[in-house]
Amino acid sequence: MALGGLSSGGLLRVVFCHYTSDICGGSDRSLFDIVTYLPRDRFAAAVILKTGDPMAVRYRAQNIPVIETMLVPPRKALDPVKLARFFLSYPVSVLHVAWIIRRLKADVVHVNTLYNLVGPVAAKLAGRPLVWHVREMDPDSRVVRLLLRMVARLATRAVAISNAVADSMRACGPRLRTILNGIDLSEYDDMPDGQSLREELGIAPDVPVVTTVGRLEPWKGQHVLVETIPRVLERHPRAKFLIVGGPAVNKPDYEPMLRKRCEELGVSQQVLFTGIRFDIPAVFSASNVLVLPSATPEPFGRTIVEAMAARCPVVATAAGGPLDTVVDGETGHLVPANDPAAMAEKIIAILDNPAGAREMGEKGRARAYECFSLDRLVREMGAIIEEAAASGS
Repeated sequence: MALGGLSSGGLLRVVFCHYTSDICGGSDRSLFDIVTYLPRDRFAAAVILKTGDPMAVRYRAQNIPVIETMLVPPRKALDPVKLARFFLSYPVSVLHVAWIIRRLKADVVHVNTLYNLVGPVAAKLAGRPLVWHVREMDPDSRVVRLLLRMVARLATRAVAISNAVADSMRACGPRLRTILNGIDLSEYDDMPDGQSLREELGIAPDVPVVTTVGRLEPWKGQHVLVETIPRVLERHPRAKFLIVGGPAVNKPDYEPMLRKRCEELGVSQQVLFTGIRFDIPAVFSASNVLVLPSATPEPFGRTIVEAMAARCPVVATAAGGPLDTVVDGETGHLVPANDPAAMAEKIIAILDNPAGAREMGEKGRARAYECFSLDRLVREMGAIIEEAAASGS
């Protein structure tokens, strides 16, 4: 794209800045939904992405201008070489992004995720109002605490994706807004038949299927689910367990560890590591229960809403975002973190009671459509962007 500025025609010009590049990541997918669904009769959007981001193709297919450039992530590890590279490249990246923001004549800059350190400073250098959309929580991390102080200092409006995230951002004061995530529910309007997926995976129609969906990394807690499997199999010996997702880039050893633990427990034949899948509605249609076994609090838990939209009951850790999404005992069950026995008990309760599970599924679907639609998310985000524009930088 030639940097001649957005053709706004009187529209509010919003530049979105996002540095990660995970085509399956929840933050990437949520931002894509917001950008592409913002009303084009009110907003003119452009996106700044890291060079080579695979999402760039998707944005351009939706006629959204994309600028790819160097975006430097923060360094958590105290590696002297990496820190030196960071401090050398960071100022150059900030100055270049600030130049892009000015050339695009942005009215507002939206920064997606807490760990984007380039966008907020660039927005301030460019003298533009900043909406900082925070999707992470880790109260025990010094890096996170430092970044949250930056949010409180720099953001014109700070947005939290759940009440749990908002609790960590109280220093933002009246500039803080909580906007629960929403998803595009249209792909759940006409649910696919899960039987085709079961046939693909070699699972009989009457076999119970327990599923978890997410990146494979320790905080997501797939290892907690693995520990529940022997207990569930005592009651439902034919049950299958689907672990859907690919390994986190910086955690390549976690999946082999999970597989090894399945072998040690003697349950490998009951567990299917499917890798990344792009037919998530079909996955939930083929499943009897979704488990979100997060070992540390989940900031939101997008898969919970997806499962509820698919009429799939949920068992999730009772911390973080699931407290906003799951109605305990109605749309699913909440259990203590890192407690395989409690998790197994609730999985078994759902598998033991098909009629009750169907009722949970119906209540979950109604809640997903009532509370977590993309229309609601985009409407609320549009209002926040307009607030930031009106308040100035």
